[in-house]
Amino acid sequence: MIFPVHQNLEQNIIGHLQKGPVSTTGLLTLLRKTRPRSTKQGMYTALRKLISTEIVLKHKKQISLNIAWLTKVGSFVSLAEHFYTNVDRSGSFLGLADGEKIKYEFRNLKVTDAFWNHVLYLLIEAHPKIPWLTYNPHCWFFLARPESERALQDFIIKNGGQYLLTVGDKKPLDRIIQREFDGKRSQYFMRGTPLFQKNNYYASVIGDYIIEVWIDPAQAKAIEHLYTVAADINAEIEGKLRDIIGSRGRTKLVVSQNRKKAEKLRHTLAKPFYIPRHT
Repeated sequence: MIFPVHQNLEQNIIGHLQKGPVSTTGLLTLLRKTRPRSTKQGMYTALRKLISTEIVLKHKKQISLNIAWLTKVGSFVSLAEHFYTNVDRSGSFLGLADGEKIKYEFRNLKVTDAFWNHVLYLLIEAHPKIPWLTYNPHCWFFLARPESERALQDFIIKNGGQYLLTVGDKKPLDRIIQREFDGKRSQYFMRGTPLFQKNNYYASVIGDYIIEVWIDPAQAKAIEHLYTVAADINAEIEGKLRDIIGSRGRTKLVVSQNRKKAEKLRHTLAKPFYIPRHT
């Protein structure tokens, strides 16, 4: 374990999660082996702090470290990534067979985005040097959560891939994020018209894997309204956008492995971009 017993409860939790995800019941059992006086209430209080800072992710009763955070922690990352990118330990979506899928549901869009990035980091690590093609109605990530989105972009490029983003509009807030792209390893295309009928649907593809997300319709409507009325980005607009992202709303995330469907989506999304033939 990376953290000694005398360290605080949050650090002990991180240490126990080093070798892979664990259930809340299993985590409490582990904590009591090193900290016999650990209580369920104390564990949940510590977990809430770790989740709020996006160090730890919780889906239903399963706890895991956030891969996005792991890429920033230096010496700990080399061992932890080994366990979190191993098919047998990292979660079932990496072991999906062709035609299979797995669904996750959340009640907070900020938590959804953290888990979303967690999925992407694992898939990118498992499939380096492959372009990541994604469609968003609007890419609010660079405005509301720029650090995490830039970290994802850098990680894709560092692993030899390309970050290729299509959005369904050309509003002022859509145009502002053009500065985030170099036109080669990271490319950006504004369609001007939605690619899909629903404005709460987000889709991306890497290899034969497809990640689909349906955010809460009310949140999608609020985002659309903000993009319609905002002429520029400022502290007030950023605050409103973060309020929307932080509000409660039902979100569904589906990871599937489907060669035919992935090829069709990749063909559609790749049209406006330059992708070297060898990839």
